[in-house]
Amino acid sequence: MKEIVERIEAHIQQDPGSRGLCNWARQGDMFPAINSLRKGSHMVITTGFFILRAGAIETDGPPGSIILARALSKMGKQVSILVDEHSEKIMEKGLALFKCAIKLVTVPVGRPIVPDSVFTEETTHLIALERPGRAVDGKYYNFMGQDISAHVAPVDDLFDYARGNGITTIGIGDGGNELGMGKVSRAVDKYVAPDRAFSCRTYADYCICAGVSNWAGYGMAAILSLVAKQASMPDPARLEKLIKTNVAAGAVDGISGKPEATVDGLEYSWEHSVFCEVCKFAAR
Repeated sequence: MKEIVERIEAHIQQDPGSRGLCNWARQGDMFPAINSLRKGSHMVITTGFFILRAGAIETDGPPGSIILARALSKMGKQVSILVDEHSEKIMEKGLALFKCAIKLVTVPVGRPIVPDSVFTEETTHLIALERPGRAVDGKYYNFMGQDISAHVAPVDDLFDYARGNGITTIGIGDGGNELGMGKVSRAVDKYVAPDRAFSCRTYADYCICAGVSNWAGYGMAAILSLVAKQASMPDPARLEKLIKTNVAAGAVDGISGKPEATVDGLEYSWEHSVFCEVCKFAAR
């Protein structure tokens, strides 16, 4: 199992977007993260990266979060997905494609989040997948260095709360400015943005880096399906439909800012190929 996980982790760290992952990405956290999730009860997954010029979140994040949430739900886990209020429709439409008991929780931007409105006594994990994270100055930045704080609820506070209350945290990102990337922030500061506040300083117990954040969600879901000995991964056509549904509901490509069924400016063939490959790795 460890060898399969390591092969999947290496596969999802391909860098077609040339973000320099070889300089700052962390390896080795996916296997212990999977083992931790196997033992968990209630998982909260948070996502949604706001694209300023489009006024909406991007297509990287929602698909990976929904497919990961579905795999966990099929294992008998309680799962909630947490997003900003402005992203509710996108997530609602995406979740409607899959018949599983996943709770959608929305929070307003600009106001503190009450932990009891998100966590229950059964909550064991908080996972951030392509979610903005606070930089050293307390603000949230996109990859171009623009301040997007006005559009982001302070989910970092929940990470701080989790750390003090026995809730395991997992951060998934592809640029270093995502929530939970604190373990790689120094390397990101050195190689990605040495002259400005950018990297997320909020730590997660497990930090998982990928060429596209969705890919980590797909990879973890495939591994969990193998662990549970059940075929819980959707077919590739369903993945494409999910991304198109997200776009129809308002999501945009994070690089182009346009409502198109692509992710991070890459041809859709990348999303399809990585999804199929991680499924194959987990089936071997």
